[in-house]
Amino acid sequence: MRRPDFRVEEGKFKVERRPKIVDLQLPHFAVAASLLLAAFLRFYRLDASSLWNDEGNSWAMLSRSFGEIAAAAAADIHPPGYYWLLKAWSLLAGDSAAAMRSLSAMLGVTLAALIAAIALRAVRRETSWRWFPALAVFLAAVNPFQIYYSQEARMYMLLAVEATGLFWALLWMIETQGGEWKSSDGSNSPSLQSSTRPSSFSSALRQLSPQALFVCFGVAGLWTHYSFPVILAAAGASFVVWWAMARRRSLLRPSPLALLLRFLMLNLLILLAFLPWLPTAIERVLNWPKGGVAIRALDGLTLTLRTLLFGPLRSTPEPLGPWLALAGLLPLVGLFALRRRPFLSLAAGLWLLAPVAMMFGLGLFSDAFLKFLLAASPAWCLLAAAAPWTGSPMRVSGRLGQALLLLAAIGFSAGAALATLPHYFSDPFARDNYQGIARYLQAVGDPRADLVLLNAPGQQEVWRYYDPGLPVLALPAQRPADPADVQARLEAATREKRRVFALFWATDEADPTQLVEGWLNANAFKTVESWQGNLRFVVYTLANDLVAADFAPVRWENGMVLLGVEQGDSSPQRVSPGDALLVRLTWSAEHLLDRRYKVSVQLLDERSQVIAQHDGEPGGGALPTDRWSPGQRIIDNHGVAIPFGAPPGVYVLKAALYDAETGARVRHSGEEMLSLGSVLVARAVQAPPTEVIPMQHRLAATLGRVHLIGYDAYRRGFAHAPKTPVRPGDAVTFIFYWQAPSPLPADWPADLTMALRLGEQELSAPLAGAYATGAWTAGELVRSVVEIIYGGGDARPRLTVDGVSITLEPLPTQ
Repeated sequence: MRRPDFRVEEGKFKVERRPKIVDLQLPHFAVAASLLLAAFLRFYRLDASSLWNDEGNSWAMLSRSFGEIAAAAAADIHPPGYYWLLKAWSLLAGDSAAAMRSLSAMLGVTLAALIAAIALRAVRRETSWRWFPALAVFLAAVNPFQIYYSQEARMYMLLAVEATGLFWALLWMIETQGGEWKSSDGSNSPSLQSSTRPSSFSSALRQLSPQALFVCFGVAGLWTHYSFPVILAAAGASFVVWWAMARRRSLLRPSPLALLLRFLMLNLLILLAFLPWLPTAIERVLNWPKGGVAIRALDGLTLTLRTLLFGPLRSTPEPLGPWLALAGLLPLVGLFALRRRPFLSLAAGLWLLAPVAMMFGLGLFSDAFLKFLLAASPAWCLLAAAAPWTGSPMRVSGRLGQALLLLAAIGFSAGAALATLPHYFSDPFARDNYQGIARYLQAVGDPRADLVLLNAPGQQEVWRYYDPGLPVLALPAQRPADPADVQARLEAATREKRRVFALFWATDEADPTQLVEGWLNANAFKTVESWQGNLRFVVYTLANDLVAADFAPVRWENGMVLLGVEQGDSSPQRVSPGDALLVRLTWSAEHLLDRRYKVSVQLLDERSQVIAQHDGEPGGGALPTDRWSPGQRIIDNHGVAIPFGAPPGVYVLKAALYDAETGARVRHSGEEMLSLGSVLVARAVQAPPTEVIPMQHRLAATLGRVHLIGYDAYRRGFAHAPKTPVRPGDAVTFIFYWQAPSPLPADWPADLTMALRLGEQELSAPLAGAYATGAWTAGELVRSVVEIIYGGGDARPRLTVDGVSITLEPLPTQ
């Protein structure tokens, strides 16, 4: 027969049954499993995304001594603590991207463990709350916000660990200095969970441990980030409120004044340890770069909840509103559930609110500062995990409700992770994609003829990490930029160059008057422009060998006149895949224009399908039509990038003019398009690695004797927005990237065909139009374009080649 537990509470004799051992062990197994899950998610594909500017700065610090790191940090906006730790870590792990990020990943697992430690300490005597620690750790383990910064070589995960360690030590101190009280029967009568009058040397040591940890975490936090005083203030406020409440209830051991003085002494020790750096900290904080924005309370709350739940991840579930509502509701319910644990409720609430209040108070709601909320994320996990324990578990209905809330919290957090993390782990643009750009330039760049242009501080460091071996020019060289200096440097650097690969980041701060971009737009041909995360990658081609074509001026119905056309000196102009077709147009206007128009230069195949095009406002966007003066001559450069895999052959070059706002075409002589001549696309000498070619869907599928590398699919005219829903009757453009086997098999066919089925429509066509497969060379990459009408019904395309069929990703539909 099991012996019951006996407990005396407020003069009452109570009998409690001991819980079964298996009931106690399962939650601990769940905690361990969640910690293993946290480790897996933080170390999984650790170096898949590129290092970005700030991580490049972290990498650059590793080449310096500890003293040089301190000197560099004195001019930075961060103390040197994280850089010192990363330097020490690199001595063991190395300085690769994975090695640097592994420190943050380890800290991310440590954060989950500290959350478990807080939850276990808070409810270790409450069998009804035995699943609370497991849920808290699970919420942290799968939290996308924490996972993202556990895979970034910066100090923010260390900051979150120090904040959590500080509150863990504080909770431990409270337990040893007077106890956390609760009302076990729902009344206001207190009962101590622990009594801690020290009676021996070992007891004194047990008291000293949390105090030492409190000081250590406090000192480390100050040396890590200038926002940490907000966390110290939240911890201090929690202690003072608890001290006042406990003093009124006469629960404090030893005397109230002694406890208060002891806590003040601990904070004084933290300040003294930071004193050598304090003057530098004050100077840097007073000169903190202004990057925040004023924001309405509701918008700030929405952004806070989105960040706490998803972090900076771009792919989030839709609609977002219900997710954010639950993200705000769970911690509120958790606060109510913790009402019988006043200190934990108070501390977690202030811990969560302090960073948010700082964001509102200093106007820091911008992408650059939202990561400061990471210090509040552990508090959100603890409060959200407490939500299922809002009612009494002693009733059957209460137990059922608790179980349902527990499952709901698990499902909510798992759903948020499943909706975002798969895309994050596979997204090359999860961070600014310097790595992808460098691999692309390594494949196509020529050190003798090409130039890389960087425009913002911090880019040089990350670019040195990925350096593909091309010459680099960093402009502007000073702030504010000197126009004469910028022009002189650009003219000298681009002399006898063929292409400029520009990496534009934070241009509003780096070059607010766009001196660099303006010069390039006026003197070069913009051929490629794409966003790589928050990094804008632009390719300019320089040319001095254009000749005027035999061309009669063409008047368009809106009053614009095309006066002349210049192209390459060969007829037809010859260009290779991966290179750019250059066209210079000269415009004028008969009268003032009240609208903005865009020019489209397109390369069309024999089926009049667009193979490549360049759209933009005249002058690279610097000379919009509503600013023209009548008779003014406008030089308009267009560089049409020929995609890798474009089949060799003769193509037609045409120009079109359309309203920038409505997209309506402007006619000339009753026609919408103007022919500018023919273009010969030569066979590619060498294709780049297929992984650097941008495409929506990568497959690496084998269809009979040919390989399908990947494909794009979008509503016609919406290549810039491929997720635009497709409606019945819309034409859908498919771009397939094929690769011939190497070596070619003996039975390689003269011409392969594809069958594409979409709903009730079916299209049969050669694999690459007029470029028959019999003309392909071993290993050649070939790009083909086809269009099919979507008639409704099943939106999952089915592709068949050489007797093998595959189902493609479903199209977005309304």
